[in-house]
Amino acid sequence: MSLIVTVILPAQETPGPVRLARSQTGPYTMTERSNWSRYDNGKYTGHVYREVRSSIIPEETEKDVLLYRGNFFVLEETLRDMRQSARAVDDVIPVSFQMFSDGTVRIDDDKGFPHLRGFPAFPAESVRPGTVWTARGARAVDPRNEGCPVVIPIVAQYEYRGVEEYKNIPVHRVFAKYASRYESSGGQSFIKLHGSHEVDILIRVSDGLPLLMRDTMDETYVWPDGSTIRFRGFTLVFGEGSIPLDREAVIASIGSTLGSSTAANSVGHAANGPKDTIAGSGDLESTLRDAIGQASGGPGGNSEGISDGGIEVSSVPEGIRLTVNDIRFEPDSDQILSEERYRLDLIAQVLRQIPERTFLVEGHTAAVGRPAGELELSLRRAKRIVEELSARGIPQDRFIYKGWGGTRPLGDNSSETGRQRNRRVEITILE
Repeated sequence: MSLIVTVILPAQETPGPVRLARSQTGPYTMTERSNWSRYDNGKYTGHVYREVRSSIIPEETEKDVLLYRGNFFVLEETLRDMRQSARAVDDVIPVSFQMFSDGTVRIDDDKGFPHLRGFPAFPAESVRPGTVWTARGARAVDPRNEGCPVVIPIVAQYEYRGVEEYKNIPVHRVFAKYASRYESSGGQSFIKLHGSHEVDILIRVSDGLPLLMRDTMDETYVWPDGSTIRFRGFTLVFGEGSIPLDREAVIASIGSTLGSSTAANSVGHAANGPKDTIAGSGDLESTLRDAIGQASGGPGGNSEGISDGGIEVSSVPEGIRLTVNDIRFEPDSDQILSEERYRLDLIAQVLRQIPERTFLVEGHTAAVGRPAGELELSLRRAKRIVEELSARGIPQDRFIYKGWGGTRPLGDNSSETGRQRNRRVEITILE
């Protein structure tokens, strides 16, 4: 299966000169999908699909400077297109950066994201179809995913091609091309890079946000021992402005769902005898009263965080997090115990109320001296939770998942109480 390529309609004539400028200051998301053929030492070795998703949130605006923070989610590299599936996350990269009016970017604690810096770049003068300009930028590359990105300077040539519509949105169409050229005398990474890029770019007229870039590329990396890797194919970059989460309203809604569902389960106990309960929920009447109070900002809590026994809800920088405490699996297994069905039903009911958001599922274990096994188990358990929630009516492609093993403890692993706190699953509704 191959990626769907958006067909770009022929550009329409613009009645007069226009000014290209970036004025978008709200939150936005970027998804970068690469579809490449790979050649090792000149021999074709297979197809590569890479994907990076990011959620970028403005912190403040100064004159001619936009300050942003966000997270880049580096998804597991695959040999086939898995856009319709939940994807494992190889890494979560927090980023803070400044974007200047000319498109250049200054990044704090640079870890290679975003990959493109100062691209696309807009000229100071007005343009009309056929106008050509050049601008400097940079690109961070890490061909072997070793965590050691190299920032390559680029000089791109641009041509403005007019205004058209993309998904019923007026956009400027710009074509760009640049060469990849790099040589280094040594180091642990590659020592040479050569190649070319041709990029079709659609820029939203209203605020200068790039909505789509299709980068057709062919480049080769050379290492000190003479080995080479060549990538040939295309990368699609999708940008989209997003509406900020109304955190107070969402948390209140979740609190109402947790409370009413707990009440219904309590009635079921009275009418029909024992049923599955929320693990660790305790006094259901008290839990209901607290959840409703917290959801409304009244006694028992506030809209910044609520707790329903085994499920805690809180606002975090990435979005809104549901922490499922002491989730019960078979020992050393990803098989969920039957008494957890009710909690899974409840979580699915909550998530179905949140449209058009990505959910990050993170698995955590207690640390008992087996780091590699704990990491692998936490990943399998996170994936199992995704499968269970997907079976309850939430599309898999709305999930990404990550296992942390015992590396992020909340409690003391020397006590059973602490280990119970550490055995948890966190589900974040991403901003």
